[in-house]
Formats: sequence, C-alpha cells, structure tokens
Amino acid sequence: MMKTLSLHPVKTQPVYLYTLDIIRAVSAFIVIFAHWQFFYYTNDVYTKNGYDPAALPGYQWLSLIYDHSMVVVDLFFLLSGFIFFWLYAEKVSSGKISFGKFMWFRITRLYPIHFVSLLLVALLQFLMLRNAGHYFIIQYNDVYHFFLNLLFMQNWGLEKGPSFNGPSWSASVEVFLYIIFFTTCRLHLQRRLGVLALLMPAGLLVYCFYDLLGKGIFSFFEGALVYYAYKWIVEENRIRQQLPWIAAVTILLFTGLLVTGNFSPLSQIVIRLLQQVAPGRDEAFYLSAPVIAGRVFFRSIIAPLIILTLVLWGAGSKGSGKRWAWLGSSSYAMYLLHFPLQITFVLITDYYGISRTVYHSPYTILLFFTILLPLSVAAHYGFEYPVQEKLRSRLFRKAKQPISIAEPAIISQ
Repeated sequence: MMKTLSLHPVKTQPVYLYTLDIIRAVSAFIVIFAHWQFFYYTNDVYTKNGYDPAALPGYQWLSLIYDHSMVVVDLFFLLSGFIFFWLYAEKVSSGKISFGKFMWFRITRLYPIHFVSLLLVALLQFLMLRNAGHYFIIQYNDVYHFFLNLLFMQNWGLEKGPSFNGPSWSASVEVFLYIIFFTTCRLHLQRRLGVLALLMPAGLLVYCFYDLLGKGIFSFFEGALVYYAYKWIVEENRIRQQLPWIAAVTILLFTGLLVTGNFSPLSQIVIRLLQQVAPGRDEAFYLSAPVIAGRVFFRSIIAPLIILTLVLWGAGSKGSGKRWAWLGSSSYAMYLLHFPLQITFVLITDYYGISRTVYHSPYTILLFFTILLPLSVAAHYGFEYPVQEKLRSRLFRKAKQPISIAEPAIISQ
C-alpha cells in the first residue's frame, strides 16, 4: 500500500502537515459518536455501568468505538505535544516569544467557542432543570464551577466533578499543559530527550492521584519524543526508507491488538496467564486486566506510531490530506458544540412527548451529525476564527501573522 504513495525528497520540515487534520477529524467523530451513550442513562444521571451497552445502535459491530473511545483522547494530547515542540519550543527557549504572548495566542484559539458553549450549556441545563427536574448528565452547574470554567480551571483538581460543558475538560488540561511546556522550554530543556522521557512516568504518577491531568502530561511529552523522531527522519532524508516499515509495524500491531482484545480464545489465554502470575485476585481483576493492558499498549506504542506514520506521510507526500483541512479546523467547534446539541435534542423530544427510544435509531444519529457538522463549520469560519484574529490583531499591532489551522485545539471525551 505504501509503495503507491508519491514521496518527495524532504530534508527540511514542511510549513504545514495536512495529515494532522485527518487525525483530528477522524478522532473527533469517534469520540462524539461514543458519547451517544449519554442518551441512555436513567434519569439522565451518569453512573458507572448505568446503561445497557447492547442497546446502543450497532453495538455488536461498533463496540470497540463505544467501549474504548477514551484512548482516542490520548491521540489529541500526543498530537498537541508534537505540534508545540514543532512550532513553539525553540521560540520559547530563545525568548522570541514571551509567556504573555504565548498564552494569549493559545487562549484566543481556545476561548471564543469555549465561552459561547459554556453560556449555551448553562442556559440549556437551566431549561432541563425547569422542565425535567434534573440536569442532563453533567451535574455540577453552580456558580463556583461556572467561574472555574471561565478560567479554564474546571479540571485542575479543584472541581467536585464534571461541570457545564463536561467534554471541555481536555481544553482545561491543555491550558495546564501550556504552563508546563513553557517552563520546560524556558529552562532550555526542550532538547533534553532524557528529561522529556522522564516527564512521561511523572505523568503516570500524577495519574494515580488525578487521572485527567496525568494522562495529559504522559501523552503530551510522548508527543514531544515523536516530534524529535520525525525531525531526525526528515533531516536525514530517510522518509522513503523508514515510512513503509513504520506504517507496516503500526498496522500489524494495531491489528494484533484488535484481534487479542476481541477474539475471546486469546483473551482467555491472557487471563489464564495472569492467574498464574498473580493468583488469588478476584474475577473482576482478571477480566479487566486484558482491557487495561490493551489500552496502555495503545497509548504507549500504537498511538505514537500512528502519529509518526501520518506526519511522515504528510512530509513526504505534498498536499496529502489537504482536502480535509476544513474538517480538521472545525473539529474543536464540533466537539464543544456536540454536548449542547445533545441537550437540545433531549429538550425537544421531551417537550413533544417523543419516546427516548428514538435515540436507538441510527437515523437519529444521522440527523444529529447532519446538523452538527455544518453548524460546526459555520461556527468556526463565521465566528471562532474571525474573533480569534481580531483579538490577536488588537493586542499585537505589528504585521499580522497568519495563523495556521494546524495549531492544536484539543477535543476529547
């Protein structure tokens, strides 16, 4: 398959990698699709194992997406780490960009649609509480959590639980990562691969106390290491030699993970081995261990290989993925708008007395995405991007710097 690609000799890094938009677009659809489960919780209250997965549309074929979409989040943090070390690390280290300017550019990218969706969810949850007597899925919608959301601090460990536009937790973690990234580069540690590698187990340690920040730290600095691997391959002009092998290994490992995770005889072998290595544990441990191991393997090995494969493809094949740029650009708006759109759907069906079983139909999913996609594109190009540019130009009166749509805007579960 890779032999059919037209790879051009590249010794310098390209200005833009359109293949990043493929990752963002596909991952956005996967995570949003998995959130269809929100319609299935009793009384619209999230509880662990609080719904019947088998009732989800197409679950027998799409269980992998429904059950394991959380690992897709790691792709976004990993991608973010890659892009920041690519675009900003040396500028921050050399002092060419101050902390204030750096944060202003990042906040103006994330904040406009975040602020609008926050207000929208606040209004819709008020209507849910008035009409149904309870909120929809996300329960902490008070003044305290509203201000945490205003400051992008809603998932820094200060919260009582998910609040308002709950899926925006990843943007909150992303802002926290900006501070760590800037500090690392200002200390001139951005090229110390050993230090960057040590920040990954540091992320795992944080994960033990607060999983959302921990997974962000781990994947972000894993993305930094992927960037330096990519940089070496490009500068050594080894794309032609390395890309086919890296792609083949990625496909092989990913296929193996799918087979191991979904082919019950192999899962039984893994469970029996665990029973020999760690006897005396309860049944839940043995059943969950293969799933946990698979997710760790994806996050640690397969996810970075996927990113490396696509960025090398983008560097070696000019214009690859360009047609998807508009969709990748709109992915952040699409993610932040999908939850308020879900609440809107519930308000409408409840108002007209339509049974919630309507959400069991694939046609309802099709309707949902038919509305969400053009709405998100319009929000990005008609509001998000113009406001971003206006805010930036007002602060920096110098020559206007074009902002690449490759700048990361993280979305997640």
